Amino acid sequence: MNCKIIQMSDLTLHILKTKQNGYVHSVYRKTININLGGVLLALQAFQSPLSPISLLTELNEDSMKKLNIQAGAPVKITESSVMIESLCFSFRSAEIIPTELKKSLPLSCIQKLKEHLETVIFSSHTGGFDTIFHNYRDASIPLPSLILEGARSFLSKAYYSILSEDYTSASLSLCHLIGLGTGLTPSGDDFLCGVLAGLTLSGKENCTLANILKKDIAKHLSNTNDISQAFLHCALQNRFSLAVNSLAELPDAFSIRSSFEKIGHSSGIDTLCGIFFILNV
Repeated sequence: MNCKIIQMSDLTLHILKTKQNGYVHSVYRKTININLGGVLLALQAFQSPLSPISLLTELNEDSMKKLNIQAGAPVKITESSVMIESLCFSFRSAEIIPTELKKSLPLSCIQKLKEHLETVIFSSHTGGFDTIFHNYRDASIPLPSLILEGARSFLSKAYYSILSEDYTSASLSLCHLIGLGTGLTPSGDDFLCGVLAGLTLSGKENCTLANILKKDIAKHLSNTNDISQAFLHCALQNRFSLAVNSLAELPDAFSIRSSFEKIGHSSGIDTLCGIFFILNV
């Protein structure tokens, strides 16, 4: 069977050009995760949200489910295709999407972005970190799980550490979020990807906090699962989803909600929470 990869990130193209073979790491409904020499890439259904590790195929979700690919299957990379057993995914004519976040916003635009993010987060009800932000400053209001209670405590400590310019303590508090939560990408990891994106959007990607936090996250990547590690590793390289990159163009709240709600059950909104958090300190 032959099918086309119609879109892919510039990072995935770079990785595929090394022609390192691998194996199927895992399969989740409309996504086939492949491991190439310790690097994860994701073959996804048509119109899935594009991330830095994405290879979007021409197949819809139902067609992806019917491929019957199993974890452990060998993967061979050729000059222009990804081969999984008898399946050939050609990327010869794929559209290449840049994923590096380069643009920072002026203060006036940052204020407007904060307003848009607040509108989205405070009207979202995913059960993820948006729940924390609905009652962020009032610890007397109980949260629905111990995970969220713990996350709120770490965020509060990080917030006040940043205000007092104790960036080492702030980073340690934030790194307690790594692996915190359930699902393919725990909410704490998505939140930290948002924090790193927010530092870049605000022009602070090389500030003291950013430098300390990046080193600490890199040291603690093993505290979460392989898929989250892949996204955090990309974020450390300033590579983010198409949705995150779009924030540099200051879209309205409706557009932000539309693009981020498509990313997992709560992952997109959790990422927005991380961006919102860092823009407010």
